[in-house]
Amino acid sequence: MQKKGLLIVVLGVLMGLSAVPVCADLSVFVATVGFDEDANLNRGQGIGLRWGKSAGLFGGETSLMVARPERELGVDKATTTALFYGGRLMVNLPLPGQIKPFAGVGFGAVTLTSSDIEVPTGGDEALNQALDTLSDLQTSQALSYGAGVKYVLAERLDLRVDFRQYLVFSVKGLAQEQLTRQLEDEIGMEIPDQLEPEDNTVQYNEFSVGVSIRF
Repeated sequence: MQKKGLLIVVLGVLMGLSAVPVCADLSVFVATVGFDEDANLNRGQGIGLRWGKSAGLFGGETSLMVARPERELGVDKATTTALFYGGRLMVNLPLPGQIKPFAGVGFGAVTLTSSDIEVPTGGDEALNQALDTLSDLQTSQALSYGAGVKYVLAERLDLRVDFRQYLVFSVKGLAQEQLTRQLEDEIGMEIPDQLEPEDNTVQYNEFSVGVSIRF
């Protein structure tokens, strides 16, 4: 008897959920990412994926993007990989017609993969330590906010344009700082034996265009 009652409750819940319209989105996009000069990264191209639900006034999504910026490490330049991932709350403006504006704010992280560099032998120890530190794997927390617009192309297909900024709680460009201090040493100024990374906040900008499938 209890099993029958439980089965009736479960069936009732499933029937109720099936009566609620659900709109899930899957979006693929390409992006141009502008990096802060203090992060010692140049502008790079990216590709990414977003998935979530945006039905009604409020929605949410998870995002993953891979970008390939270039950075200067001493006298060399190396390409690194930047991984952007996180979730955000979306607010959709229910306007009539094909144009659907939206805004979003979220929290996540940015990971910079390690870069292969050749540390010069016999060079300044503080400089070599800075280059090693900068080329290591780095993960920083990030607050993202931005807005965009969807243009309805078909019943389940949208063109999506986003502009987003990332406030990244990161470390500053160590190589530039260390190189400057080495130059000061060459003109007679003292360089500390050990230099600690400074906690700073940098800002990245993302402009992306993609297609969104609703199902």
